[in-house]
Amino acid sequence: MLSAANKTAVSRSIAPWLLTIALLALLGACRDSSNTGALSSQPSVVATVNDRPVSTKLYEMYLKNGQDALGIDVSTDEGKRKLELLREGIVSELIDRVLIAQEAERRGLSISPEEMQRAEERTAMQFGGEKQYDEYLARHHLSREEYRDVIRWELYGGKMRDELAKEISIADDDVKRYYDEHKADAALQLPERVTASHILVAARPNLVRMQLEREKGLAGDALEKAVREEMDKRRARAEELRRKAQAGANFAELARESSEDPSSREQGGELGAFTRDSHPKAFDDAAFALKPGAVSQVVQTDFGFHIIKVAAHEIARAKTLEEAAPEIRRQLMGARLAAHLKEWLAGARRSAKVRINEAFRFGSLKQEFPAM
Repeated sequence: MLSAANKTAVSRSIAPWLLTIALLALLGACRDSSNTGALSSQPSVVATVNDRPVSTKLYEMYLKNGQDALGIDVSTDEGKRKLELLREGIVSELIDRVLIAQEAERRGLSISPEEMQRAEERTAMQFGGEKQYDEYLARHHLSREEYRDVIRWELYGGKMRDELAKEISIADDDVKRYYDEHKADAALQLPERVTASHILVAARPNLVRMQLEREKGLAGDALEKAVREEMDKRRARAEELRRKAQAGANFAELARESSEDPSSREQGGELGAFTRDSHPKAFDDAAFALKPGAVSQVVQTDFGFHIIKVAAHEIARAKTLEEAAPEIRRQLMGARLAAHLKEWLAGARRSAKVRINEAFRFGSLKQEFPAM
């Protein structure tokens, strides 16, 4: 998580609705238990974006959370370099968030009082509740109204993302072209799977041992003998169920009547489709060796004795175009939307009237925007 946060926090090209700053806020809520100290002596405004001010308090909140989340050690040269990048990234993204909110307002995308209330309630829940939310704000010298700017930015970001997505379309030919170029990729492969049901006779030796100790007061060799005998009884019960299943008894009814697996018993023992390594090795080995319709021998695992019936066995294969199309379409839409958002933001930054206070003109921001 931290490496991902590191990449996003310092990248000026990442769109605000990817929630870099929101992530830093929530990381801070989880990690920051200490008071942030006295209010900063820096100017109260980081920048103005088309004459709208950006609060220094919010900048300092994100900076504190970012330093903690990324573990930046400012006593080292590398730490100082990362801190400079983090500062630049936060200022840059705060500017972007204001630009997005302004564009949303220009397009008439409003936030209703009910939306705002629900969003603030969700925010409080993410912080652990109303009390923790207020404590977090107090540590950062913020009122709820001041923090509502963050919530508004996120809501406007979602609305603008949806608006810009309407300007993008993915043609069927685009999906087909991607499929033809990537159908050998791991993401477009379906692994070998079986669809199976089972009946379990529970038989964990340690639990059997504890039960016999408690109920019969056995110990030593007498206890071990009793454990072996009980395990043999339970295996015999499983063998009897297997014989009934192989003789043509309804497997689902047998499972509902006799299986001791509470998670599947009421479904007639159905486990659905699964890949290898979904269950203990002995179970999977037996299931994948069966032909559809066949019933296994009794299989012992740490859970007890199983009787398995396989309904279908699918070999590993590439997804068909029809199967892969929904995910391909989502991937293409995501990539094109990200590029569209980045391009839109670049244009918005060029045409906006942005004035950054000299104390916050870090890195390339000095060249991009003139001093206040």
